Amino acid sequence: MISDIRRIQALHQLAERGTVTAAAAALGYTPSAVSQQLAALEAELGVPVIERRGRNVVLTDAGHVLLQHGRDALTALELAESTVAELQGEPVGPVRIGALASATASLITHALRTVMAEYPKLEPNVVVHPLDRNVEELRLGALDIAVDQSYKLSPHSMFDGLEVTELLTEPLLLLSPQDTPCETVDEAADLDWVCSPADSACGRSTAGIAARYGIAPRYRYETDDHFATVRLVGAGLAVAVLPALALLHPPDGVHTAVVPGAARTISAATRPSARSRPAVATVIEHLTIAAEAFRLDSLAA
Repeated sequence: MISDIRRIQALHQLAERGTVTAAAAALGYTPSAVSQQLAALEAELGVPVIERRGRNVVLTDAGHVLLQHGRDALTALELAESTVAELQGEPVGPVRIGALASATASLITHALRTVMAEYPKLEPNVVVHPLDRNVEELRLGALDIAVDQSYKLSPHSMFDGLEVTELLTEPLLLLSPQDTPCETVDEAADLDWVCSPADSACGRSTAGIAARYGIAPRYRYETDDHFATVRLVGAGLAVAVLPALALLHPPDGVHTAVVPGAARTISAATRPSARSRPAVATVIEHLTIAAEAFRLDSLAA
């Protein structure tokens, strides 16, 4: 009989992340502690659940079968914990939030200030993950809430199976140097561009805009850091497309113009088994309220 659910958690994280070191980082353990949990799991079951292949660690057939049922057990446990917490009523304890940098600097900061004033026993923890990692970390159980994005011109299915609350929709803006301002994407066709990596949501959105206008941008710079993007544009080195939240306080030297029909939606996602936890529900409620202060739907139409 498996006597400690942490052993299933260790197996789950190892299967998803591929190494003991990465699994340990996600769980907040040392690699040695994860190895000990896995060894104890094998001792209880009497069969190996992992095997080494060169430098890699993979699951055995028994490990895969155990993980299949183990995921159900982890979901049931989270649902049970949420139900008990719901009976207690008051939002208390840790809430792990993964977020976009632009959302963290705006509505998340606003929401946490108000929620902590009302519920001081809450313990929010915010991590800014790069390149669309928030939803992945949510599915892996490392987060309770993922504040992430979807683009009108490059829709995705990352939110499938999750509880999703749309917070706000904002326009996408064409950024150009103040000395050579561009009012339309067509005017920027022959200029140098700065863009997020092609496999990111922002990068796919920019590619979708380029395709819509029938242009082939010359990408000279690549970064997922909006601050760096704005500085490159302000220095007169490139043009770019960014969501409006990234330019709440635009620096001198940057001209902005709305890209018609292009928008980004910011949403708060959580696992269905965690949604009823008062701490999670309360944070999402405050995020929804905070979003009103940054609502830019009229420009995104």
